[in-house]
Amino acid sequence: MAFLKRWKQNWELKSLTFEELFGVIVEVITKQLDEIARSEVTLESDFVLDYDADSVDIVAMLLYLEEMFKNASQTTRTVVPTDKLGQIKLVEDLFDIIYEVLIGIEGKMEEFVKIQPDFEALEKRQKIGELYPTPKE
Repeated sequence: MAFLKRWKQNWELKSLTFEELFGVIVEVITKQLDEIARSEVTLESDFVLDYDADSVDIVAMLLYLEEMFKNASQTTRTVVPTDKLGQIKLVEDLFDIIYEVLIGIEGKMEEFVKIQPDFEALEKRQKIGELYPTPKE
């Protein structure tokens, strides 16, 4: 199953602009891949080839997104689907997943409430994969 990438033709998300959502993605990527500068993050970037990321990094970024948007819905906890995990190759794939999740949440709202990313939740999280950092020699 391919990514929809509906946002390329028609931006439907009311809560965040393209730039704001891309900013969230940049923060998540640079949190997990701390050697990557914000200016290096582009939608076309390949996680493996350009950033030397692995599947643990991808899962971590999905978890960060879930944490940042956990309060987006008043009725259910925000869950970022992992069924496309093995298909995530590009930054725009990660962008597409959270875009579709947020569109789904907005579509279920009885009354529109702007969804806000929780940047503090991201700051509080320890980088995944470094729970037990290797000691310096």
